[in-house]
Amino acid sequence: MRMPRHASPVLALLGLCLCDWAGAVEPALPEKLQISIEASDGRTLHIGTLHLVPQDGGYRTRVTLEDSAFEAQFLSMRPFQCLPHPEETVCYLPYPYENRRFIRDGDLTDLEYDLLFLHKSPAEYGIDAWNGFYYRLSRTPDGFTGRLYETDLNVLAAPPERGELRPIKPSELYEASDRHWPRRLTIH
Repeated sequence: MRMPRHASPVLALLGLCLCDWAGAVEPALPEKLQISIEASDGRTLHIGTLHLVPQDGGYRTRVTLEDSAFEAQFLSMRPFQCLPHPEETVCYLPYPYENRRFIRDGDLTDLEYDLLFLHKSPAEYGIDAWNGFYYRLSRTPDGFTGRLYETDLNVLAAPPERGELRPIKPSELYEASDRHWPRRLTIH
């Protein structure tokens, strides 16, 4: 594990890292964390694994989905991995453009882009990027938590301009309605 210059050798031996996540000392993260969605009824659904590799004072990230949690659906002329629910179907939307997949110092945007979803009524045959879900992540002592926002993901219909790695603007994220069954994302 590579430690920041300001980390003490004692902390390094204990596997701890002095990271500047909101100015606090946080423990180093393990190589794998479980990704779950907490539903409005209190249930927790395991949907995948976050793989982390320490690098340059941060972490390289890779998300793998838990295939058994998802159902394959063909919507709007393309395949999606969806979480079926009687009231609302939620489908994973892989980010299709360049993503460094690197997080550090409170910048979790690359990981947020790997956790995009769309929602639709179970009766609908298509899916509309207008109905986007975006989880705004924050660091916790044992991983991350994501607060649900709604957004129009039609911005992803065309590639962003060269060098633009963050086309989803924070000003375009809106408080999620209570009518949605997925409420919070946890990674620990």
